[in-house]
Amino acid sequence: MIEELRIALSSMFPMIIREATFADPTLTLAGDGWSFSSVSAWRVTSEGALAFGWSDTAAPDRIWELCGQGIVSVAPQSSLMAGDPAFELSSGQWLEIFSDHPTDPWSVQLPSMTFVGSPSDPSQVT
Repeated sequence: MIEELRIALSSMFPMIIREATFADPTLTLAGDGWSFSSVSAWRVTSEGALAFGWSDTAAPDRIWELCGQGIVSVAPQSSLMAGDPAFELSSGQWLEIFSDHPTDPWSVQLPSMTFVGSPSDPSQVT
């Protein structure tokens, strides 16, 4: 699933984040012609260390730090849970998603298609 997402997004990179909101539990990012939404746990890492994440009390304010950055690539969040995305940002940071719902934990809307994560479906994680 993430490879198909990467292919679909590759012509759009860098995808500039124009809007970023976190109203627990929903994280929403949007730009010109795309949007991402997740009700799962997430974190932003910088140089391999946690910068902030969904459980940080300052997350609703800190998520604005992503505005103006570009998403420059997407990869599987881990080899053990290959159905979750990790987005590389133009700053070198990563936004990682951790599904904690069996269906519909995240979605990416594009003009011509929508990707919906389903980590409980084995066909979507390889």
